[in-house]
Order: sequence, then structure tokens, then C-alpha cells
Amino acid sequence: MAKSPKPKVRRQPSLIEPKEAAKALAAAEASGASPVTKLAYRLLALTVVRPAIVRDVRWEEFEGIDWTGDFIGPTLPVWRVPAGLMKLLLDRKDEEAYDHLVPLPWQTVDALRAVHRLTGRNGLVFPGARHSHRPLSENAIGYLYNRVGFHGRHVPHGWRASFSTTMNTRAVKARRTEDIAVVEMILAHEPENKVKAAYDRAGHMERRRELLQEGADMITAELRPANDLLDGPRR
Repeated sequence: MAKSPKPKVRRQPSLIEPKEAAKALAAAEASGASPVTKLAYRLLALTVVRPAIVRDVRWEEFEGIDWTGDFIGPTLPVWRVPAGLMKLLLDRKDEEAYDHLVPLPWQTVDALRAVHRLTGRNGLVFPGARHSHRPLSENAIGYLYNRVGFHGRHVPHGWRASFSTTMNTRAVKARRTEDIAVVEMILAHEPENKVKAAYDRAGHMERRRELLQEGADMITAELRPANDLLDGPRR
């Protein structure tokens, strides 16, 4: 019996050049969207997780952050995405070893502290405008780039391709080809060696943190401080 053809994977539009991607983020943050939506976009761009994971994130998933001041904590800040939210085989979704660990750049911590002032008493980090027990809608986080002039050029999921292309290019130029595997870990792509899968999800944390920080620095240099987004669009 012939196998059914695999569905074609549609490439998501993304701005690969960091300066251009930064312009898209700045345009989204200068729009009339709510502060919660803008900060969700910033978190997405800085952590390069999948958009659905940002929409569903809960405060309890973050570790090593003091929400009241500048103190980070005894451990470096990290986002522990539950295995149940990841693209895993069903039998792995309840295993803590398969949680996806995201080291957080300082710009991400600033963004989280800003939104914590708005939703810190809620379970969800980014609740919807109408129902605080439901996450931000897919439309809210999916169409803003269209409304600010980037239709067909960049989408929320495009941050992953942007980060991957930029960091892999830099790795080849710097002759650090080992970074290519680290980028795959950051993006939570399933490693070919299944035996190493659980280890790799927690492996190379120092280098993962460095690469995410490099990426954050490239796209936030001209952005407003996160707390300014609480005041609405710049006039």
C-alpha cells in the first residue's frame, strides 16, 4: 500500500536581517495595541518560542526572578515550559525531563516585570481583554504585524526563522559550528539521537543564554524601555 504524501511545510514569512526585524517589532510596539499585547510580542521576539506557548504562559513557569526589584535571584532567570505544551510524542508530555528550558536575557526579565504590574495577580501572564481566565486570543497575537505594514513579510512565528538564520550565519563566520546544535536546542527541535533528547533539553545552558542575549541585543537597541509600554503608544 502506497504511503500518503507528506503535507508540504509552508514557510512562515520572516525578516531575516536583524535590523529589519527590529523595525517590525518597534512598529508593533508603536501601534494602538494594548500594553499586554505589546509585551507578549516582545517576549515572543526575545525567547523565540512558538506563539501558542507565549499565549498560554503562566507566572509559575518562571524561575529565578524577583518581581519587586532589580535582584535576579540565587539562580539565573529561566522559563521552564512544561513538556505538555511542547511538540512531543504523547508518552513524553508528562515527563519533567522534557520540559523546555529557556534562559532569559535581561530585556526579557524587564518585559516580564513590566507586565507583572498589570497581570501579576492572574494565573496567566497574558490574559485576554474580555476574560482574564482565558489567554490572549490568537488573532491578537497573529495579525498585528499585518496592521502595521508587514503583511506577507513577517509573522509572529517568523522570529524563530529569523533567530535561526542569524545565529547559524554568525556561527559559520566565527567558525563556531558547534553553535548550530545549540541553536537547535534553543528552538526545541527534536534531536536525531533520541537517547540524548532529555539531556539536551537542559544541556549547554550557558551558551544558550549567551546566544539568546546576543539575539536580544540585536533587536532591542532602539526600543523603548519595557515599562514605557504600559503608558500606551508613543505620540
